[in-house]
Amino acid sequence: MKFKEESNKELSTSLKETISSSELSGIGTEIAEITIDSIMNEGVLRDFPIVGALVGVWKTGVAINDHRFLRKMLLFLSESSKLSDEARKDIIEKLDEEDYQAESGEKLIAIIDKLETGSKSILLGRALALFGNKIINKDEFWRVSFIIERLPMSDIIALKEWKETDLNKVFDIRKHLYLSVGIGWFVLNASSTGFCWQERLCEIFAEHLLE
Repeated sequence: MKFKEESNKELSTSLKETISSSELSGIGTEIAEITIDSIMNEGVLRDFPIVGALVGVWKTGVAINDHRFLRKMLLFLSESSKLSDEARKDIIEKLDEEDYQAESGEKLIAIIDKLETGSKSILLGRALALFGNKIINKDEFWRVSFIIERLPMSDIIALKEWKETDLNKVFDIRKHLYLSVGIGWFVLNASSTGFCWQERLCEIFAEHLLE
């Protein structure tokens, strides 16, 4: 999916406004069950800035090839809505400060766009909730988001058993994928030789994201 620059800015602003909206918590549990057709036909979700902006972009003919992006966005919002209003407003302030500034909404939209499954959108929403609840910090959120985007879902699910798994014995393709996203690294020193897990990131997935 590709958006014109002006549409990207509108979607970025709209996403941040939606996450901060006090109305999101009231409808969050129903988001995943609402059909795309009902949204296009003036459904209740059209009141949320990001949904209204997406439908507007859709109608202008900018290249949105299917309904998958909106479905992934709704699943992401469904998880995000489980945070308190105060926590969600705090998230936006923190994601927008310093290095990320106004880029946070654009980064989230770009990540959601690249996710190949709805289950990954749910994980990303859970990661945002972890950040809002101060279980992970900002850097960890972006690192986890990168991993969710890049790893196949089967390799993410396998992280549930990381403590019982010797990374040196993981088959090569999966091991190289883990190394490429920072889940593991190669250690060569007096006390250890071989592939080792990045324990903090593994714990985030196994203990918090993969229910």
